[in-house]
Order: sequence, then C-alpha cells, then structure tokens
Amino acid sequence: MKTYGIALLLLANLASFASDTQSEIEGYEDKFAAINKERKGLDASDLNKLSDPFLKTKAAVYNTESNSTASIFELQALFNNKAKINGKWYQIRDKIGEYELSAIRGSSAILANKEQKIDLNLKKGENKNVIIKIK
Repeated sequence: MKTYGIALLLLANLASFASDTQSEIEGYEDKFAAINKERKGLDASDLNKLSDPFLKTKAAVYNTESNSTASIFELQALFNNKAKINGKWYQIRDKIGEYELSAIRGSSAILANKEQKIDLNLKKGENKNVIIKIK
C-alpha cells in the first residue's frame, strides 16, 4: 500500500512539473515568434551610397597660395637613393606629375616645381608585416 501511495505521489508531482514546463515552452514560443518577424533594413540603393568604413581615406594636399586642390602624394618607401611614391619607384630628377623629385634624405623626399616644394615623410609603424630582428 505504501508503494502505491508513493507511486501516486510521484505521478502527481510529475504532472505538476509537466504543466510548469508546458507553460514555459509556450512562453518561449511567443518570444521566438516575436523574433521571427521580418525586420526592415536598408535598401540596396541606400547601402551603395554609404562609404566603406574599412578603407583608409587619404587627406587632400591643399596649396595655400591658391585654393585649388593639388595632387596627393604618399611616400611609401626609400631605398638605395630611390623613392616609392604612390606605388611607383622614382630616382632624383624624375618627373612626378608637375613636380620633380629634387632630393632624398634619411626618411623624407622633396618634390619641387617652380612655385612650391613638398616635403614627403615616411610614416613610422605603418606596415605591420615588416619585422626587423637584430641579432
């Protein structure tokens, strides 16, 4: 008789837990249904208008004498009396647009024309792929 009583008590307990879990499941199903609704985002035309946040933008070089924008020059490397400017190697007295490479110093190069001189400097720590070890 005790075993029947214990079994009956156990079944009643399981039934109450089952009803609790069923109500919890229904609560989660309501939450999933709310999440599943289609959300409105940007149109493809709106996305195409945005600029890429992962690309570096280069600042324009402004001529102080006139308000026109001059060409953009970026000194990328110096090696053996040559300068790599905008991805191309130049020697002293080579023409770069309207300028001429007039001098190469320790970590800079000078572009000059009749009216103006531009001093280009190397940026330190720009290239993370180059590692120099001294033994």
